[in-house]
Amino acid sequence: MGVKTNNLNRIKELGINVHEYKEISTLEDLIEYSKYNDKFSIRFDSLDGRHNLPFYTYDKDINSNQVFGEIIDKMNNLNCTLLVSNGYKYDQNIKFNYVLDIKENNDFILELCSKKIPLRDMYDGTITTIIKGNLFDNYSNYIIENKDSNQYIRKDIEKILDIIINHINIKYMEGTVYDINVGIYDEDIAVWQIN
Repeated sequence: MGVKTNNLNRIKELGINVHEYKEISTLEDLIEYSKYNDKFSIRFDSLDGRHNLPFYTYDKDINSNQVFGEIIDKMNNLNCTLLVSNGYKYDQNIKFNYVLDIKENNDFILELCSKKIPLRDMYDGTITTIIKGNLFDNYSNYIIENKDSNQYIRKDIEKILDIIINHINIKYMEGTVYDINVGIYDEDIAVWQIN
């Protein structure tokens, strides 16, 4: 099982919302998945923790499933599995992506990006809103940089921080806030990774 898949399994076991996902390692399974999902992302998932692996999006109206053979070949050459997820179909509903880093003293840095892009592309020069504070401090004491660069409301920020407060051992989290409910628990926040 790949590292990202293991991480998503852990998130789900903690009762935190994630998009529907599946680990795939054969062409037949990928074709079968595409029969029931019109839009999805395909991430290469390493067994050894490698990063910046290939990432694809599939849209039945744009792509042919003929590309699947090339993807499977590349997966095998890189000694990976595939992690497919239905989150891509909700991209038009993204309010913002976020990355949250928690220090030992519960100080945090929360970065927000409203650009509808994969999280890995969040730092391409796009203006991000940066919120700094302490988990147990009042919202009014947070330092907010580039406040108007992204569409968020106080409630969104508090929901993200509540996930951490309820799971205090998490020190890093990546996710997305939507304007509709998504994922296996039907909520407006889906988490992609925790550490």
